[in-house]
Amino acid sequence: MLLAHISDTHFRGHVQKLYGFIDVNAGNADVVSQLNALRERPHAVIVSGDIVNCGRPEEYRIARQILGALHYPLLLIPGNHDDKAHFLEYLHPLCPQLGTDPQNMRYAVDDFATRLLFIDSSLAGHSKGWLTEETLAWLEAQLFSAGDKPTAVFMHHPPLPLGNAQMDPIACENGHRLLALVERFPSLIRIFCGHNHNLTMTQYRQATITTLPATVHQVPYCHEDTRPYYDMSPPSCLMHRQVGEHWVSYQHSLAHYAGPWLYDENTSCPTDEYSSPC
Repeated sequence: MLLAHISDTHFRGHVQKLYGFIDVNAGNADVVSQLNALRERPHAVIVSGDIVNCGRPEEYRIARQILGALHYPLLLIPGNHDDKAHFLEYLHPLCPQLGTDPQNMRYAVDDFATRLLFIDSSLAGHSKGWLTEETLAWLEAQLFSAGDKPTAVFMHHPPLPLGNAQMDPIACENGHRLLALVERFPSLIRIFCGHNHNLTMTQYRQATITTLPATVHQVPYCHEDTRPYYDMSPPSCLMHRQVGEHWVSYQHSLAHYAGPWLYDENTSCPTDEYSSPC
């Protein structure tokens, strides 16, 4: 199993730029081209929310066009910037697992050694996240039925504070309900989130909890400064790979840089061909 995981694409409408100067549509098209050119081919691409920026139909049309160019199956969940009804209307063809109810988008993928559960943590009209009673009941049932099979949850909002002064107030407000399931079900070993626009990791019991960088623009981690910064530090995604019995996640840069080159010990530790003069 190999999964490519991106997040927070924030598509805009035709010729529109984010904040007036960030061409997120072109940036995301570049990401799609990079993923399509991977030498090691993922089984699927995950996008963990905030597919568009303003929840408008014209943004979803652009998102469907650009994400639809990926050469892999797509696994999608919404975020707080998404409009649930438009999200489902325009993106269901790319991810039929979403179902037909915009208020209850959740699904399981059982094709791999690790079970994948996708849930909607967005709350209409709010930046913070919230898990509905229906979602929590579904999660509990899925974890119970999976038995000992290792399980990873994908959602948009992190379920606990991460010490991020700007983002913690808009994390998943009742994320403690998910953490209670972590305590009850040892098989729940990973929780992957978008939302924070940076790579942050923590541990809760047996579960590693991780937020992802965004595909184009990032949010710097500040512990005390609550002002809403963003920047153009290099984008990246995560790759999730099953290695024997272990789930391994690693950062994959989406920036343009020189290389890769093959290692050559002759250039790493060259031999001095000339003797020093006496």
